[in-house]
Amino acid sequence: MLMIAEGLVPYLTEQDVRRLLTSVVDAFPTGRLQFDTVPVWAWRTSRWDPSLRVYDARFHCGFNDPAALAAWHPRLEYVDEAPMNDSPILMAKAPANVRRLYRFLNLLPGLKRSVRIVRFRF
Repeated sequence: MLMIAEGLVPYLTEQDVRRLLTSVVDAFPTGRLQFDTVPVWAWRTSRWDPSLRVYDARFHCGFNDPAALAAWHPRLEYVDEAPMNDSPILMAKAPANVRRLYRFLNLLPGLKRSVRIVRFRF
């Protein structure tokens, strides 16, 4: 089983994320999970993000250490993570202004990992 949840997890509450992950692990004998997440500071400041305000959207959770989510289920194992704004495919396809923004974000340690793709297996 492979669950890819891009653009979902930050909009859920931590309780909903926990319920989703543990339900998937309980429902299948083996599998992989891949989703994006943001750090706590991005979640807490999302109410001021102009791109989210346009859609009246807001993040409801964030994780400084997504690897810690593996403790939510005994069969869940953290695999790795990658910053989204460092993705070669994304950088190749993004408009020039977005690429410039991502390059700038990558220079700042606190922002390089502001949006991450995390992977788990069970």
